[in-house]
Amino acid sequence: FAREFRNISRYQRMGIPALQAVFFGERKVAGEVRAILLTRALDGWDDLDSLLQRWADLSAAQHSAILQACGQLARRLHGVRQVHGCFYPKHIFLRASGDGYEAQLIDLEKTRPLLFGQRDRTKDLEPLVRRSPQWTPSQLRELLASYVEQPVDSPLVDSWLSRLTARRSHKETR
Repeated sequence: FAREFRNISRYQRMGIPALQAVFFGERKVAGEVRAILLTRALDGWDDLDSLLQRWADLSAAQHSAILQACGQLARRLHGVRQVHGCFYPKHIFLRASGDGYEAQLIDLEKTRPLLFGQRDRTKDLEPLVRRSPQWTPSQLRELLASYVEQPVDSPLVDSWLSRLTARRSHKETR
């Protein structure tokens, strides 16, 4: 709980959208450390995992808005040199907002500084891609285009797609 609370506080200072802590307390009882962490409820937010289960029922505009929100969230996280460490669909929460979606992260205890550049970024993004089999190749390109702020047909998107595909293949053959 202490690590989660520290990371919630760090995300807030860095402007990374994430769950909000309401209360944290820690004390020693008979030599054991006990802690409690209360966070604000995520009423009105849906985790990406549940949206993926309904993916076929969502419109193309919703698909696009969700992909862009996820790409922007990852860009923002990595832009302040942080790695989530568990970037799974169940840890990304989205809420419809106007024509788009807002995105935020939960489950921050594995967050750490981004130390190894592209390798860390790829390692962070790959679980999201692997656990989102509903995404078509063009939708994956849209996510990456949002992440790198480039057109979907840019060489940079090609490079990222190649890198993620290679890592995914490696993970699936283990």
